[in-house]
Amino acid sequence: AITIEQNIAFAPGNEAPDMFRFGLVLPLKATYDLSRYYGRGPIENYPDRLGGQRIGVYSQTADEQFYPYIRPQETGTKCDMRWWEQTDRSGHGIRVTSPTPFCASALRYDVEMLTDGAKGDYAKHQRHSTQLSRSDNVLLYLDGAVAGVGGINSWNMGGYALPPYRVPATNRSFTITLTPLP
Repeated sequence: AITIEQNIAFAPGNEAPDMFRFGLVLPLKATYDLSRYYGRGPIENYPDRLGGQRIGVYSQTADEQFYPYIRPQETGTKCDMRWWEQTDRSGHGIRVTSPTPFCASALRYDVEMLTDGAKGDYAKHQRHSTQLSRSDNVLLYLDGAVAGVGGINSWNMGGYALPPYRVPATNRSFTITLTPLP
C-alpha cells in the first residue's frame, strides 16, 4: 500500500479565487473500468446535492458514471466516500481509503474536456456530449473537496454554488491510501 498526502498552502493575504476541487487524478488503463464504492450513490451527487442519495455500497462502470448532458459539463462525482475500488474484469486494481470522507468518480473523459472554452455566461464553446473524444484511459478523480453545482438562479447563467458549498483557496490537506487488490 502507499499513502499519498496532498497539501496546498497560500501566502498570507491570498486573494486567489475559489477552487472547483482539491484532489488528484489517477490515469488508469482503459480496462480498469469497474468501480465499487461505499458512499452516496448510485447517481452523481455534490456537496449541495447530497440529500437525494443514500449511503450504501454501489457498483458502476466508468461509462455509467458519465451523464451525457446536452452541453458537456462536470459529471459523475459522488461524495461521502468511505472507500472506492477501481478494478478490471478479473478483480485486479486498487482500493482507495482516506481518514475522512472524500469525493470520487471514474470517467473516460478529462474534466478539462468537459469544461473547455472561455469563461462567462454565454462564451463557452457550444457543443454536445456526443462530440467528445473519449480518453484512452479511465481517469480516477479523488477529491478532498469539491464545489457544489450551484444553479439556484439559473442553470445557464453561470451562477456559483452558495458560499457554504464553495472551495475557498485556503490551506488544505488531503490524504488517501492506495491498496492493491488481488
